[in-house]
Amino acid sequence: MDKDQIFYHLGEDEAFQDHPASPPIYQTSNFTFGSLEEMAKSLQSEDKIPFYTRGANPTTSILQQKLAALENTEEALVFGSGSAAITAAVVSQVKAGDHMVCVDNPYSWTKKLIDKILTRFNVACTYVDPSDSQAMIDACKDNTVLIYMESPNSWTYEMQDIQLIADFAKANSITTILDNSCASPLYQQPATYGVDIIVHSATKYLSGHSDMVAGALCTSKAIYQKIFQGEFMTFGGILSPFESWLMIRSLRTLEMRMECVTKNALEVADFLENHPKVERLFFTHSKSFAQGELRDRYLKAAGGLMTIDLKEKDFSTTENFCNTLERFKLGCSWGGYESLAFPAATTMSSLNYDKADTHVNRIRLYVGTESHEALIQDLTNALNSI
Repeated sequence: MDKDQIFYHLGEDEAFQDHPASPPIYQTSNFTFGSLEEMAKSLQSEDKIPFYTRGANPTTSILQQKLAALENTEEALVFGSGSAAITAAVVSQVKAGDHMVCVDNPYSWTKKLIDKILTRFNVACTYVDPSDSQAMIDACKDNTVLIYMESPNSWTYEMQDIQLIADFAKANSITTILDNSCASPLYQQPATYGVDIIVHSATKYLSGHSDMVAGALCTSKAIYQKIFQGEFMTFGGILSPFESWLMIRSLRTLEMRMECVTKNALEVADFLENHPKVERLFFTHSKSFAQGELRDRYLKAAGGLMTIDLKEKDFSTTENFCNTLERFKLGCSWGGYESLAFPAATTMSSLNYDKADTHVNRIRLYVGTESHEALIQDLTNALNSI
């Protein structure tokens, strides 16, 4: 199925006989029935037939069809945040006494889930260098049930050999999860290589307008049913019908938005890569990216995320650089139209700034849809100020 069919039509024609250009928002918590038999039938198929919006809602069902098609999976579920989607995915696959392997330095709330919550239930985790796929395989034990990937990884964008890990996992009855937020389904489809569950912070590219928070999980029918009947319905972290409608709206412009941020990011990265005040650029499509072979195999294009380390490693330099920025706003998220800068120092206590293992000079940049000329001028001014 081509992308235009997914973005503009999938799930919509069969749902509404009058073919509205924009599907209606079923802003209701409850559904009523004409007979007991009809009500019972709905409850028996609560994931597909609307009974109560915590389960199925017509607007949300359209969105889930589109996301599953984009990720080339059989089913999808949407959640009230990316953290909710990740939590449901991980918790559905582990039990007390199990072991999991995870990329080192994952998304902060993924790490908190593993370190602060799962350890309370005797689930152990080994963190592995995200650039060493064989090490992830070697870290598996007899009781390993889950391998968790981020490819590209958070902040520094290391990639894993998805096919290698997925093949090993399937041969050893280990479930694989991959956070695909950084690439989006347009630029990488992990299910094609055998990944079992794909998760997204849908707040980012999939929503794309900085006006909602959402998460998504894409997987097979069997895993979908297990999670729907368990973690999804029990935790109840659903997406509202209105926000489902907002994301349907957003998907219609996903391809053009991604093309724009990618074009801009390539120009900005080229400017930063050899700048005398930048010690290092982390960007999947830079000339210095260490995993070019994996990038070329798995990623169709770049997206808008990159990270820089300033040469001066002190807080005052980073603070001055960030405070001079005008086009790049200071903010923690990404994926919308606006360009953002997120200094790593924001997450550190002031008591830690002088420790050797802190990256006080590290700043994540998200390149949005503004003109790259204006963004480069903004970075030029900020770099000249330090």
